[in-house]
Amino acid sequence: MLALGVAMCGALGLGAGSSPIQAQPAPAADSFPQEQVRRGRQLAALGDCAGCHTPSGGSAFAGGVAVRTPFGEIYSTNITPEPQTGIGEWPLDAFRRALRQGISRDGHRLYPAFPYDHFTHLTDDDIAALYAFLMTRDPVQAIAPQNRLMFPLGFRPLIGIWDALYLKEGPKPPASNAPSPR
Repeated sequence: MLALGVAMCGALGLGAGSSPIQAQPAPAADSFPQEQVRRGRQLAALGDCAGCHTPSGGSAFAGGVAVRTPFGEIYSTNITPEPQTGIGEWPLDAFRRALRQGISRDGHRLYPAFPYDHFTHLTDDDIAALYAFLMTRDPVQAIAPQNRLMFPLGFRPLIGIWDALYLKEGPKPPASNAPSPR
């Protein structure tokens, strides 16, 4: 059965993630306009980023929070600008790809417990603001525990099937106040 799923993913081009995006040093925290950082703080609050990425009694945005699903546990990752264990080496393009396509900087698919199927609808400006906010947080070295999912759901290429079914990538067009045609 697993072999059939892998073959289907390969045939549909769904299994693999993407090419890695080259690591880059984090931008200096003072390189971001304060208004952009404030907007990012608002978006992080609206998206409840801290709720999923801040462990009880732990460092803000350091990850390691268990997301319990019927299929097992998925642990949130470190989204501080720490270079080895966080997103400190992620350029904006890698961050945008994670939010829009559910693909990490190194090219692996992210589990949809991270709601990229919703974050994909952010505008480019909102994604840049959220990035600015996160890149101005204190870097924290923290490694999340290994995910514990039932077989074969720990096999990340299978996420391509979920993405094909449910991911509608890209920002939504602005709402129009024009009356609808009849």
